[in-house]
Amino acid sequence: MFVEKPFTLTVADARRAVAACRQAGVVLAVGHQRRRHPAHRALKRLLDAGELGRVAQVEGNISADIGFTLKPGMWRADPADTPGGAMTNLGIHHVDTFQYLLGPVSRVMAVARRVALTGVPIQDVTGILLEFEAGPVGYLGTSWIHANRTAALALHGTEAQAWAEADGSRLFLARRGRPERQEVPLAPADPLVEQLVEFARCVREGGRPEVSGEEATRNVAVLEAVVESIATGRAVAVPA
Repeated sequence: MFVEKPFTLTVADARRAVAACRQAGVVLAVGHQRRRHPAHRALKRLLDAGELGRVAQVEGNISADIGFTLKPGMWRADPADTPGGAMTNLGIHHVDTFQYLLGPVSRVMAVARRVALTGVPIQDVTGILLEFEAGPVGYLGTSWIHANRTAALALHGTEAQAWAEADGSRLFLARRGRPERQEVPLAPADPLVEQLVEFARCVREGGRPEVSGEEATRNVAVLEAVVESIATGRAVAVPA
């Protein structure tokens, strides 16, 4: 079973889905293809090699202008189906990439507002502070109302800084003492095709998809904590 992100809206539902697929002997994969973008794969290699030193911060924004096309009755315009503003459709992608790069998020503090949309009852801008179990802190912004599509992130370490831009197709690096950014050569890739090829291989030959149900449940846990934080105005721990 191949499921589009965010998989579910609650950890309880995610765990039920994982258990049902396991009991039925069905391969379960979730569509978080953005971790596969060339810049994000290269970032992971740099991190694993220690090229950035100790990572202190991560920041990212993933936004679009599609909020202006929403109309009453559309599922994206229903806060019950899309809680947290653009989190379920856009922000969840960066949540997955952040955790792929830096490990589990342990706590979040989030706010969401309606800034420009008037015809539908959803929040259109969300900002999130994140704490990671490994030590870094981060910021994630996501919005329905940007003038243009935005998908970029940056990692700031003690030895180097890295910027993934152009929807994850370009990567820039600046090492300590050399602040000018240098572009890192990247081979092109097709992340959407790659994840489907992997899923088909797991179905035919056995094996576990990179983004399994269990992996996706970690992202749902962050989403659920973000929604709670927006509602309560408090920092919320992300369950392990």
